[in-house]
Amino acid sequence: MGERLIKVAYFIDTIESPSAGTEQQLLMLLNNLDRNRFEPHLICLRDSKWLKSQSLPFSYDNLNFTKLFSYDFFRFAMEFRKLHKVSKFDIVQTFFTDANIAGTIAARLAGCKIIIASRRNSLDRLSGAQLKMLRFLKRYTTIYLANSKAIACATAAIEGAGLDRYKTIYNGMYLEKFNEINNEMRTRQRAEWKIADDDTLIGLTANLRSVKNIDSLIRAAAKLNNDFKKLKFVVVGEGPRREELQGLIDESGLSTAFKLAGRYSNIVPCLSAFDIGVLCSKAEGFSNSLIEYMAAGLPVVASDVGGNAEAISHNTTGLIYSLDEPNSLINALRNLVEDRALAKSLGEKARKEATNKYDVNKYIKNHEEFYIDIIGQR
Repeated sequence: MGERLIKVAYFIDTIESPSAGTEQQLLMLLNNLDRNRFEPHLICLRDSKWLKSQSLPFSYDNLNFTKLFSYDFFRFAMEFRKLHKVSKFDIVQTFFTDANIAGTIAARLAGCKIIIASRRNSLDRLSGAQLKMLRFLKRYTTIYLANSKAIACATAAIEGAGLDRYKTIYNGMYLEKFNEINNEMRTRQRAEWKIADDDTLIGLTANLRSVKNIDSLIRAAAKLNNDFKKLKFVVVGEGPRREELQGLIDESGLSTAFKLAGRYSNIVPCLSAFDIGVLCSKAEGFSNSLIEYMAAGLPVVASDVGGNAEAISHNTTGLIYSLDEPNSLINALRNLVEDRALAKSLGEKARKEATNKYDVNKYIKNHEEFYIDIIGQR
C-alpha cells in the first residue's frame, strides 16, 4: 500500500471569479497539487454564480456561513466538525478576512492540528474588531503563509506574531501562454486600440480603484506627452473609478493619447502591444500584474510598495520608484522611453526571471515542500 494522502482543506470566503488575484492562486493549488501525495478540498463560506456553474475537479463544500458569534456560526462550525471527522484533514489553510477568522475558529473547534493563515495584503483596511480577533487567533494559528516578505513584516507587526512564525511563498502563474506573443498579435491589438506600430505604448493592467493610483499615471502622461509626441498610454481593466478617471484624462488634454480599454479575458494580446509595463499602486501584496509584465518581456516601472521591490530588481529587471518623490514616476518612464537599449535589456532579464521564479510548477513545488515540512515538524 502507498503512503496516506495529505489532506488539505482550503477555507475562502467565496470565489466570484477565477481570474481575481487570490482566487487564481488558490485554484492553481487545487488543480495542480500532486494527487499521488495530496488530496485538496475547497470549503467556501458562501456560494457564487461561478462556483455553481463549474464542474470542479476537486472536492467542494459550501457551508453557508453568515455571521460570527451567532447561532448560525455554531451550525457552521458543527458542519465543519462533521466534515473533518469524516475527512480527517491534516492541514487547514485560510484565505481572506472572514475565512481567516471563521475558518480558524471552526478548525480549532474541530481539533485540526495544523492551521495555516494566509496573509496576502496588509491589514490596514480592517476594522478594529477584526484586528482584535486576528490578534487573538494567533494562539491557534500554526504558521502564517505570506506572498511577500514585505507583507509578512507588515502583518506580523500589526498582529503581534513573531516573524519566525511566517513563511513566504511568492505567487505563481501559468507562463506558457506568453510564448504565443508575436509581431502579428502586437499589430492586431494595436490596430484595435488605434495605436500605430511606431508609437511607444506605456500600459497598465489594474482594476480601476483608488489603491491602484492611476491618477498618478495620468498626471505623468500629461507631462511626458509634451516631450514625446509618439507616446501613448493604455489601462486595461474595469472598476468604479472609470468615469472619474476618464474625466481627468479629458481635462488633461489626453483624450487621444490615453485610453481606458476596459476588461479583457485574455491579457496576453494586450501585453504584446505594450512597450513598457507600469504598476503605480499605493499598496500591494505581491502583484500578479508584475509577473505578467515580466513574462511578456516588458521593462517594468513599479512603485516601491508591498512586494514590488522583491519581484523587480532595480536596474536589472525593471525600475522601482518612490511614491514620496513627486517626479520619480515621470523620470523612470522617461529613462525607458529615451533609452531603448536599457528598456530591451530590462525586459529580456525580466522574462528569464519570471520563468525561473514564478512559473506554476515552481509555485506548486514550493507549497508541496512547505506542507510536507510543516507536517514533519508536527
